[in-house]
Amino acid sequence: MKRRLLLIPAALIALFLDAFVLPSLSNNGIRPLFTLCLAMAATAATAVQDGMLIAIFGGLLTDLFCNPYLGLSAAAYLVAVVIVYGFTRKKEHARGLLILFALVGAAAAEAIIYVFSLAIGARFDAHRLLTAALPSIVLEALLTYPLAALYRSREKGSSFYQ
Repeated sequence: MKRRLLLIPAALIALFLDAFVLPSLSNNGIRPLFTLCLAMAATAATAVQDGMLIAIFGGLLTDLFCNPYLGLSAAAYLVAVVIVYGFTRKKEHARGLLILFALVGAAAAEAIIYVFSLAIGARFDAHRLLTAALPSIVLEALLTYPLAALYRSREKGSSFYQ
């Protein structure tokens, strides 16, 4: 129960960073999506339900503040959570591979957002894809592991690194 209560302020901080702080601090569009990182970390650390709650509500609030299309981020974040859950579901010993799993999940989420923007008429920009989207995906994957470790360490007597 304590860990679910920890999700509320963590999700609000991640949403604040995604919507207000990081857009003004980003360098050439390179910025991780903290809400996505938190959703993948919660999925990997404990249960898929925690990650899905963050993905749905965090994604909807992100869309409310940042995107004109309500539900796009929520759908992309849910796909990433399902991918991370699918990889880590039966592989308790594979926590060291969480960065790789998060990389696949973040790439899938970014691809959904990118393909949707292409479908509504955006111009394909390979330069932006290589210089902004790919580094952002790597940052998201690298941030997922320490967030999962922090989240898991809040449970009494358990360690994420075991």
